[in-house]
Amino acid sequence: MIFKDLNKNEINECFAKIDKYLSTRVVKWVKYVDLGCKVIKLVSYSDEFLPLVEKQLTYVLKDQADIFDATLILWNEQDVFSLGKQLSSKFDVKTNIRLRIELLYSKNKFYDMQVIDKDFSLTKPVIDIQSNRGFLIANNKEKNVYYYGVTNLEPEEFIKEGHIFVQFFNNILKTENSNLAHGAVIGLNGDGILMCARGQRGKSTLSVLSMMKGFEYVSDDYLILHKNDKNELLSSPIYSIITLSPKMYYELFDKLEGSRFVSNNARKDKYVFNISNFHTQFKTNYPIKICLFPEIVSDKEPSIRLCTKEEKGRAIVQLIQSTLMQTQDLAESVTVKKMINMIEDYPYYKFNLCHDIEKNTEFLREFMNNLDIKDFRNIGLNKIAVDITFDLANILDTESGVIYSMNKFATNIFENLQNGVSPKDILKYLKQYSNKNINLEKEFNVFIMRLKDKSIYKELDFYHKEPIINDEFVVEDDYKLSMAEYGNNEVNELVKENENELCIK
Repeated sequence: MIFKDLNKNEINECFAKIDKYLSTRVVKWVKYVDLGCKVIKLVSYSDEFLPLVEKQLTYVLKDQADIFDATLILWNEQDVFSLGKQLSSKFDVKTNIRLRIELLYSKNKFYDMQVIDKDFSLTKPVIDIQSNRGFLIANNKEKNVYYYGVTNLEPEEFIKEGHIFVQFFNNILKTENSNLAHGAVIGLNGDGILMCARGQRGKSTLSVLSMMKGFEYVSDDYLILHKNDKNELLSSPIYSIITLSPKMYYELFDKLEGSRFVSNNARKDKYVFNISNFHTQFKTNYPIKICLFPEIVSDKEPSIRLCTKEEKGRAIVQLIQSTLMQTQDLAESVTVKKMINMIEDYPYYKFNLCHDIEKNTEFLREFMNNLDIKDFRNIGLNKIAVDITFDLANILDTESGVIYSMNKFATNIFENLQNGVSPKDILKYLKQYSNKNINLEKEFNVFIMRLKDKSIYKELDFYHKEPIINDEFVVEDDYKLSMAEYGNNEVNELVKENENELCIK
């Protein structure tokens, strides 16, 4: 159940009750996480947390720190449900009639509770109590104190959830001049390369192999981007783990020497390794000099060239959309615009990766050794930046910071429009599906209206192509067009059906 009616005093009272609850316990250990621009104090009431923390945060974990910016409190909580009810009378069915009625209708014995505080986020809970999954999260942003109580402390559970504490780090690092990013940074001779790409684009393999062959290294996955007093963009590492697909594991096997296997990620499609044996190549506060947009192609040889304006837009969309999707911040337009401001003025290069990973690394080394960006001229950024990857469109309005995402069916229609197919001809083709979705014509018309309204599509004076519709996408998406708008702390479904009446929000 989502609670939006707790005022600031009631939320602070919840934090105070957690503190009082923990005051009867004994602190087992205290460590510090040095993230370059931020230092976080870890206070744990459970010994079991320590091995998990040491394996993932080896490089940044410290025994002492003179000052720190935030505190993360950890404990093993066996009864999340009971603890949740103690925090507020509104969380208890005995005193909250609305909650009691909701439980009667749902027939649930246990229930989840999320508290929304607009000063923290309109989309992410400031307090999140999930009884079935067994964890309690609370974020006291005003005091920079964060709470994490969890039932199952088995290593596989934490690996399955992904990188440890990443959501807490994201909340702490989200400042005017810093942000967590889902990308990769390597470099040579102090010149950092920010790789802007979503998953399965080759950035992790390139980053890890480059590190193994002597490149300076920050991360192949999550990292920190922050501006210093000179307005320089710096990057810092967080994790000492890498994840490799089985194929990449076998290709890199001989170069992993000393890397320690951690887990199969509970899915058996990724292998997780601790790479503390490469810590001599890790860099903190590492300056970014260029941005690289990698893409795997069928060419026999790798190549690098300056990006076009459209390719630069794709690179920025991939870095930002991937970051905000991973951190559940897609609707935060302020964060989007901040990240654009951080990275838009750098040189952007398109790196066409061949299938020989050794060639890619050596080609990048030669490129960086001969890099000269003195005469670089910023090509700017289009207002609307479009990226279509894995048959899904993500579109960024670079001025407003709003992101639009489409399902495969809508993406296919959008590509037809971009390629000069008329809406009239597309609609004529779609009429064959009217028995599957009686509202499809209305949905299509609203979809076109929204594209025009958001300045994503401008109708042409002349059309010259026949529609090419992928019927598999139509069936996969249940004959429905979907386009979501993420921005200004809101998520709007721009084309949706409600009780057989099409709604425009």
